[in-house]
Amino acid sequence: MRSSCEFRYYQKNYIHAATSNLLKFKGGVDAPLQGHIALTGDPTQMRVMWVSGTDDTPVVRYGKDPSLPLTAKGISKTYTKTDMCGPPASFTSFFRNPGYIHDVLLTNLTSSSDYFYSYGSFKIMSEVRKFRTQPITGSDESFSFLVYGDMGITDVPGAHDTAKYMIEEAAKGRSFVFHIGDISYAVGFGYIWEQWHALIEPYATIMPYMVGIGNHEQDHSSGGSKDPSGAPGEGWHPWWGNFGDDSGGECGVPMYYRFHMPDNGNALWWYSYDYGIVHFIMMSTEHDYREGSRQYKWLENDLRQVDRKKTPWVVLGGHRPMYSSQELLDDYIVSLGMQYYLEELFHKYKVDLAFWGHYHTYERTCAVYKHTCQSEGTGTTHIVVGSAGFALDLEGYFKVEWSRFHENDFGYGRVLVANRSALYYEWVRNKDKVVRDKVWLIKPDS
Repeated sequence: MRSSCEFRYYQKNYIHAATSNLLKFKGGVDAPLQGHIALTGDPTQMRVMWVSGTDDTPVVRYGKDPSLPLTAKGISKTYTKTDMCGPPASFTSFFRNPGYIHDVLLTNLTSSSDYFYSYGSFKIMSEVRKFRTQPITGSDESFSFLVYGDMGITDVPGAHDTAKYMIEEAAKGRSFVFHIGDISYAVGFGYIWEQWHALIEPYATIMPYMVGIGNHEQDHSSGGSKDPSGAPGEGWHPWWGNFGDDSGGECGVPMYYRFHMPDNGNALWWYSYDYGIVHFIMMSTEHDYREGSRQYKWLENDLRQVDRKKTPWVVLGGHRPMYSSQELLDDYIVSLGMQYYLEELFHKYKVDLAFWGHYHTYERTCAVYKHTCQSEGTGTTHIVVGSAGFALDLEGYFKVEWSRFHENDFGYGRVLVANRSALYYEWVRNKDKVVRDKVWLIKPDS
């Protein structure tokens, strides 16, 4: 965490018995840490981000061979406790100086190609890593990606197991991670962001890490003028919702600075990108999505412009689920509100698959529309996969016709986009790596 420290040993009754020598941070404060990469929506680009203690010009050296013949430079930024919307994030005792957050865009890359790269400054560079660029839009090249939400930094079999398995998945060539909100669970305790980034760095530097906002990053009830999302007032608090101060005063600030998603929407709150034959959308369930709202207009326009000849599959992600049968009444009411305001839009534009989190559990529906299972190739399949690590929700389930499988355990989703008419999904349980649920989605007319 870019600072020197010492260990102190105390005996019974808190008697200070010994102090270690001063331990200095390896590489000093300038060491590049917390690396992660992200897609931009352009197959010839890749974004590289990291953190260090220096504002020296950030540099990425890269190329198709380990000699790294090319160089790109970027920008640096940071945030302070005064940028936060409220406590505890704004308190000195809880805030952690994030250092400088560096952002470098690599351009003129070749699609579907491997690149070696290293990031840092003229003082110190990271070890060499490798990523693969995305296929061109409409390419029939099959690929697989990983999906989960609600991670945090919990011990085995939670977040630490998920991270361990992601490293294994990255080694198998998975294309990217789709993290649908509730990221670090810092909720105002700044050091947790440092720990979480260190946890994901081994695989987030190999696979692009695509994120969406959750209630524990965004929701606030004060300081709304500092909310970088541009939400009016004190954020969105519909009368039928349970939207409180769940971010611990962060109101999206750390997320906004630490991640740079495709620039075709509202930063990381809502955006979209094509990857091969799939159009991906990330929305914010923590912002107004009613008809006429800023987000709804963007979402409708984005869906309207999808070229289904190039991207026959449409996959959407958000945090709070539109469909879940778990017996959490307040959140179930929110899901009914989402159905009321969004389900017709999803049905009109034939969203194939929607991933959600928020519930710390796993559930999959049939292809459903208005609580009724639809025939093959119609309706939206909803999957709640908020099972990446934070404390499990152990409540029971309502009896509903549209729920196909549910389990209260830790795990993650894995998706194979096989071709234009077939997509295969499976949920892997952490404690034994057993595939507990799987389904093929088929487009009969493709």
